[in-house]
Amino acid sequence: MSIRKVFGKIGSVLSTAFIVLEIVIILFVVATKMMGGTPALFGYHMYVVVTPSMEPEIRVGDVLISKEYNGETLDEGDVITYFGRQGELAGKMITHEIIDIQGEGKEERIIAKGLANAEPDPPITRDDIASVMVYKTVLIGLIYAVISSAWGFWLLVVAPLVAMIVAEIVTLIREIKKEGEKTDENEQDEP
Repeated sequence: MSIRKVFGKIGSVLSTAFIVLEIVIILFVVATKMMGGTPALFGYHMYVVVTPSMEPEIRVGDVLISKEYNGETLDEGDVITYFGRQGELAGKMITHEIIDIQGEGKEERIIAKGLANAEPDPPITRDDIASVMVYKTVLIGLIYAVISSAWGFWLLVVAPLVAMIVAEIVTLIREIKKEGEKTDENEQDEP
């Protein structure tokens, strides 16, 4: 087998593996969102920013990759996602920056604020914190927005999946035809 064919097969396997991985991740994210959860892998959550409260640093549509919070040290300036418990924030997931940490132990209160907001949020505790941002990406946000739409899901998930299935069926039919032709040739050769 020539080197060109070897590299061609390796490229084919890698591209197929990449497509399968992409489909699995997309299906996981979409399924998690459809069930009302937050997509998470290996303790990292993905949040899509839906309000301009953190602009200009974090814009609407950006996707934040945040590490699940397990009691690690927090500092002023950390961007956290927490469960709102009071006022208009009650029942919502909020992503804001820590501007102050007051008190210690059971008396500790964390004050967070959206960069574009005039007033800080009501104080929270560490128990309210879901995760701490580690990375912000715009590209994943664009991809996520497209995938989250009905036409994007069909275009980027269903269509490639159908194309892969059709390609496999065509390959299978060709192989069956080749086997049939070989069998016919063997039968003709026998007296």
